[in-house]
Amino acid sequence: MHYERVSLARRGGSWRMSYRAVYDAERKGDRKWATIGAAASRAEAEHLAAEYLYNLPRDPEDERRAEAIEATEGRMPTVGELRRDDIDHALAVGAIEKSTHAGYCRHVRLLGDLGEIPVDRVTAQDVQLYVDSLVEDGYCSETVNHMLWTVRDTLELASFRMLRPPLDLRRIRAPKHDRPLPRALSAEEKNALLAALPCIRGPLDAIVRLALFAGLRCGEICALRWANVDLNRRMVRITSAIGTLPSSNGYLKGPKSPAGVRALPIADGLMEGLERRWAEQEARCRDAGVPFTDDIFVVGDIDGAFMVPRYANQLFRTFVRTFGIGGGKCGLHRLRHTFATELIMSGVNPKTVSNWLGHTDPSFTLRIYVSSSPENLRASVDAVNEVMALPEGYDGQGSELPARIRGQEKKEPEEEPLPDAEAMRTVKIISWESLACG
Repeated sequence: MHYERVSLARRGGSWRMSYRAVYDAERKGDRKWATIGAAASRAEAEHLAAEYLYNLPRDPEDERRAEAIEATEGRMPTVGELRRDDIDHALAVGAIEKSTHAGYCRHVRLLGDLGEIPVDRVTAQDVQLYVDSLVEDGYCSETVNHMLWTVRDTLELASFRMLRPPLDLRRIRAPKHDRPLPRALSAEEKNALLAALPCIRGPLDAIVRLALFAGLRCGEICALRWANVDLNRRMVRITSAIGTLPSSNGYLKGPKSPAGVRALPIADGLMEGLERRWAEQEARCRDAGVPFTDDIFVVGDIDGAFMVPRYANQLFRTFVRTFGIGGGKCGLHRLRHTFATELIMSGVNPKTVSNWLGHTDPSFTLRIYVSSSPENLRASVDAVNEVMALPEGYDGQGSELPARIRGQEKKEPEEEPLPDAEAMRTVKIISWESLACG
């Protein structure tokens, strides 16, 4: 039996840790809770949690398993080997997608010299030198912080597998993570895009409309089949997406989360594009002498092939460069961001917007997809002026106040006369005499 940390949560002045006791290779086990005590920060709580799990009793089988890992090739596994073993196992049990696994493999290569060090010999200084090297090589703060998380997670895994004692990395210094949020199209950019829509045909027209009028992800657009489109009822159902790999090939996968499966109404602007795309593909099938079936992808080819998201983004970027929209630098996801922002600013309930976008948490929708553009800020001021309107007849002089209040005159406080000098002298003499007599 070994233990895996699931999550940490703060309750008052203490941290609560949820972990699983795993009994077999299928990672089945019971979830347990433990209070690990007070900690000044989350980093300190993570270190205390690692120590707690490391000191939990283990079965002799776990000891033999750790020895077997160490003796696999007569040596302790390196940081890179342990990380690769963990992500390969996660892919095998279906915990991550193929695209996620490909991204994690790139992170393993980015470990560099640190990835060649045996896990039991890594020191906090080694980790700090590695972080400094990433900064010197010009990697952005997001990448540096993500790689630091990768190292921490790998070393925690080594502690859980009893390959080494927990390593305190609380003092590791990394650049502040300052990820810029995506920006919605301005009113001028949106109008320019709408004006250019009649100039495009083929799959790009449907791609732009599905992102702008339905807020779909690029992978969801590429995976949409005609079987999921009901033009009569004006509904579209999202059930899958296209994942990408380092190679040019993509693959069909499920949505990012259960919330990603959803049925959405078709707006007027989208309806026009879908009807045109239906007619285009039906005519191509008729000319080619092949049946037009519901299995054909909306933005794919009539032979049943789908378009990979990378190519869809390339088509859109070429389009915006040609028409000068967004300064010629605009990704397809920006249309999804614009869609969400417009709904929120139009007064649509954030929960409804979150469900439409396929998010599980409405707060994420508000945090990521709602822009603070000048237009939005001006609209907010107008709303404040309407809600906090000044009373009718306000002139800044108090004329709108009730007469009983307006008629009250401000009275100056009466000054009390000061005692004369002789009186002050008498008081002083008496005071000193009373002290002397006492």
